[in-house]
Amino acid sequence: MRNILLVATREIRQVIATKGFWIMLAAVPIALAISGFASKQLAPEDTTAYTVIDESGRFDDVIEARVDFSYQQQMLRDLAEYVEKWDLETAAGDAPWANRQAWLNPAEVQRFIDMGGAEAAVEALEPDLADNVPPHDVEDPFYVRVPLPDGVEIPASGTELSASLLAAFEDDISFEDRRLPYGAVLHIPANFGEPGAEARIFSNGRSNTSLIRHFRDLLDETVRSDAFTSQGIDPSMAAGIGAMQAPVSVIEPPPGGGRNLTFTRSLVPIGLVYLLLITAVTTGSLMLQGVVEERSNKLVESVLACVKPDTLMQGKLLGLGAVGLVIVLTWAGTAAIAALYFEGFAAEILRPSLEELQDPLLITAMIIYFLGGYIVLAMLFLAIGAISESMQDAQSYLTPVIFLIMIPVLVVMQAALKGPNEPVAVILSWIPLYTPFAMLARMGSGVATWEIIGTIALLAAFIWLELKLLGNLFRASLLNDGKPTWKRIVSWVKSPTAGR
Repeated sequence: MRNILLVATREIRQVIATKGFWIMLAAVPIALAISGFASKQLAPEDTTAYTVIDESGRFDDVIEARVDFSYQQQMLRDLAEYVEKWDLETAAGDAPWANRQAWLNPAEVQRFIDMGGAEAAVEALEPDLADNVPPHDVEDPFYVRVPLPDGVEIPASGTELSASLLAAFEDDISFEDRRLPYGAVLHIPANFGEPGAEARIFSNGRSNTSLIRHFRDLLDETVRSDAFTSQGIDPSMAAGIGAMQAPVSVIEPPPGGGRNLTFTRSLVPIGLVYLLLITAVTTGSLMLQGVVEERSNKLVESVLACVKPDTLMQGKLLGLGAVGLVIVLTWAGTAAIAALYFEGFAAEILRPSLEELQDPLLITAMIIYFLGGYIVLAMLFLAIGAISESMQDAQSYLTPVIFLIMIPVLVVMQAALKGPNEPVAVILSWIPLYTPFAMLARMGSGVATWEIIGTIALLAAFIWLELKLLGNLFRASLLNDGKPTWKRIVSWVKSPTAGR
């Protein structure tokens, strides 16, 4: 054991003495720091400004109320999901946000608005929140009405944008100490409703579909109401008929469930698959390069005079495994800290995923698959290094091996996002070379306990067999001169006494 530790220590010292190791180690923390900074500094505004020029005097307050109604409807839906997710129905009482179907009922949405909207509701719920319940975040309004910016002119007629209006659309405008994107201008002429009178909507060309729909719906309703009046039909009766709604219930998974849950819970496991690939390939390449250099400059002969081939192999695996563990802990720890204590894009992605993964069996299995996958790949790299005369020679073996591993792994990650029981993911779970990757990718969305136990047993048996067979190859090839033939490689693998 002492000699194994000596070899492992030597491998660790060789790696940490290189600049590349420290650059690689710092890559993820730097990327997360940049993500947090960029998300704060470069994130686009959620609110879009618009202007209404109503020369008819019929729509001034109505349009703004219509736009706000749509916003409050979405806020009511989000708040009701929050209340159900955290079992706050008792605290909500008979308020609209106690019912997930309330957003479908215009009367309930209006009651929600009359009670003060989302901010008042959040304030009412706050005293009843348990320590483990996060406060509900209320989104900024989707749209806000602003006066026509100074210096901006609306064309008297036609459909062309004026230069000043085009400039306002291309740049943000100032509003209450904020810079907001300028989305649209609605111009309603004084004679709107008369034959030939046309309202005009000037848009910045970006996605303001819902805002334009609000404009159109309100103007359409007005035109229809005028038509009913001209035909002697009571407008209030027509409006009542137009407001009738079919009795519909929207049946959804519990908050955070459904396909969204599958995606959210899969983020960390799939991140571990990427991390396993990157770490194993990186440290495996270092291991391969070290073995090739030791063979090419005959240093391995001096080493084997002091330690046995098995000791050398085990020490290299242990040393580079320790380096890989440091990389994983640094990257994963930094990501967890960023998710739990900081804001930013990475935090928004990781935080809900980490919250979903709290099952001890799940965590233990993920660790076993990660370590098992690392040993499987590291042993392949070590064996390739042992039979290669140079790095160029090693590449001829390494390239097909990497493709053989990476292509199915990328396929299984895509399949796992669709669901844990996708056929390709299930099949690859029982092929030992891909078991760690396939099972890690599937773990987040739910895998039967018998599958976890069975695949771990299969992986353990495969690792034992790999260490035995590739250990034979490693021992036999270390002192071999020249490039071995495939027949000779197979004979080394099969011979338990090779190299002894």
